[in-house]
Amino acid sequence: MSGAVSLHQEFDAVVTEIAPWGVLVDLEGRASGLVDNTKLPAWLDDTPLPEVGSTVRVVVLDDARDPVRVSALASDLEIARRLR
Repeated sequence: MSGAVSLHQEFDAVVTEIAPWGVLVDLEGRASGLVDNTKLPAWLDDTPLPEVGSTVRVVVLDDARDPVRVSALASDLEIARRLR
Protein backbone atom coordinates (compact mmCIF):
# COMPACT_ATOMS: atom_id res chain seq x y z
CA MET A 1 0.00 0.00 0.00
CA SER A 2 2.99 2.32 0.43
CA GLY A 3 3.13 2.85 -3.37
CA ALA A 4 0.28 5.30 -2.89
CA VAL A 5 2.62 7.77 -1.16
CA SER A 6 6.03 9.15 -2.00
CA LEU A 7 9.08 10.44 -0.17
CA HIS A 8 8.75 14.03 1.15
CA GLN A 9 4.99 14.10 0.51
CA GLU A 10 2.91 15.90 3.18
CA PHE A 11 -0.40 14.71 4.62
CA ASP A 12 -3.00 15.75 7.15
CA ALA A 13 -2.89 12.39 8.92
CA VAL A 14 -5.59 11.12 11.26
CA VAL A 15 -4.36 9.44 14.45
CA THR A 16 -5.69 5.88 14.63
CA GLU A 17 -3.74 4.50 17.60
CA ILE A 18 -1.34 5.61 20.34
CA ALA A 19 1.42 3.08 21.07
CA PRO A 20 4.43 3.14 23.43
CA TRP A 21 6.79 3.57 20.46
CA GLY A 22 4.79 6.17 18.55
CA VAL A 23 1.52 7.14 16.93
CA LEU A 24 -0.16 5.22 14.11
CA VAL A 25 -1.88 7.39 11.52
CA ASP A 26 -3.99 7.13 8.38
CA LEU A 27 -2.49 9.07 5.48
CA GLU A 28 -5.71 10.37 3.92
CA GLY A 29 -6.84 6.82 3.14
CA ARG A 30 -3.81 6.13 0.95
CA ALA A 31 -1.54 4.32 3.43
CA SER A 32 -0.93 3.67 7.11
CA GLY A 33 1.88 5.57 8.76
CA LEU A 34 3.93 5.51 11.93
CA VAL A 35 5.17 8.64 13.66
CA ASP A 36 8.04 7.32 15.79
CA ASN A 37 8.11 8.90 19.25
CA THR A 38 11.28 10.81 18.34
CA LYS A 39 9.46 12.43 15.39
CA LEU A 40 6.46 13.69 17.35
CA PRO A 41 6.80 17.07 19.11
CA ALA A 42 4.72 15.92 22.09
CA TRP A 43 7.42 13.41 23.08
CA LEU A 44 10.09 16.09 22.92
CA ASP A 45 8.40 18.82 24.97
CA ASP A 46 5.46 19.36 27.29
CA THR A 47 2.71 19.50 24.66
CA PRO A 48 -0.02 16.87 25.05
CA LEU A 49 -0.03 13.79 22.86
CA PRO A 50 -2.53 13.87 20.02
CA GLU A 51 -5.73 11.92 20.63
CA VAL A 52 -7.17 9.18 18.45
CA GLY A 53 -9.18 10.91 15.74
CA SER A 54 -7.15 14.12 15.79
CA THR A 55 -5.28 15.39 12.73
CA VAL A 56 -1.49 15.83 12.60
CA ARG A 57 0.49 17.35 9.72
CA VAL A 58 3.20 14.87 8.70
CA VAL A 59 5.80 14.31 6.00
CA VAL A 60 6.88 10.94 4.56
CA LEU A 61 10.44 10.01 5.56
CA ASP A 62 10.51 6.38 4.36
CA ASP A 63 7.93 5.17 1.84
CA ALA A 64 9.44 1.67 1.52
CA ARG A 65 8.44 0.47 5.00
CA ASP A 66 5.09 -0.80 6.21
CA PRO A 67 3.72 1.18 7.87
CA VAL A 68 5.21 4.20 6.10
CA ARG A 69 7.51 6.20 8.41
CA VAL A 70 6.44 9.81 8.81
CA SER A 71 7.45 12.80 10.92
CA ALA A 72 5.46 15.59 12.53
CA LEU A 73 8.52 17.69 13.36
CA ALA A 74 8.56 21.19 11.86
CA SER A 75 12.23 20.76 10.94
CA ASP A 76 11.50 17.62 8.88
CA LEU A 77 8.57 19.36 7.15
CA GLU A 78 10.84 22.28 6.22
CA ILE A 79 13.59 19.99 4.91
CA ALA A 80 11.10 18.09 2.77
CA ARG A 81 9.70 21.34 1.33
CA ARG A 82 13.20 22.41 0.29
CA LEU A 83 13.87 19.02 -1.33
CA ARG A 84 10.69 18.98 -3.41
